[in-house]
Amino acid sequence: MNAATSIMRYYRFFQQRNARRVLDYGAGKLRNSLFLSGKGFNVFAADLPEQIGRMKEEPAASRLAGLIEATELEQTRLNVDLVISNFVFNIIPDGPEKQLYLRNTVRNLRRDGYLLVEVRCRQNLVPCGSGCTHYMKCNSCIKTYSHDELDRLVTPYGFKRICHYYRHRALAAVYQLVDDHGWELRVRPQSVYCC
Repeated sequence: MNAATSIMRYYRFFQQRNARRVLDYGAGKLRNSLFLSGKGFNVFAADLPEQIGRMKEEPAASRLAGLIEATELEQTRLNVDLVISNFVFNIIPDGPEKQLYLRNTVRNLRRDGYLLVEVRCRQNLVPCGSGCTHYMKCNSCIKTYSHDELDRLVTPYGFKRICHYYRHRALAAVYQLVDDHGWELRVRPQSVYCC
């Protein structure tokens, strides 16, 4: 299984900047984690507890720096150079869950570290159901993003976009953490769901 296109496109960029410690936040089937590990990156894979259980059964997971339940990221400080998030924003509901995901990202990323986000992009908007008038913005829909919408989502957390590109139905953007705003000191919501 190949890595996501954004990983293939940008891994050399991160190598050149010595961004070798990586958190794959929403690692899924480990395709990006294992690819980066094979390229010499030190990768932590994080996901929901039930997905971590499946990952532990994967023999190749032993090549990773660690498997972390996403709910544990509120207590960790991995100080990674790079967080990768491939198609995770499309499935996390707006609101407290997405805010928690972004706070955990900032908490575990070193200052000046990078965030690589890949999402489905908005093309040919079609209502997601006969009763839906929100055009891909209701909680039961897979959300899509433009680069401006992605910027509005992550810049309040101290990120600045470095670059982005569109490919078919995907958008990938690289951000750098320029100000962490002391997110770890703020009160966290009670919800612990995140991907």
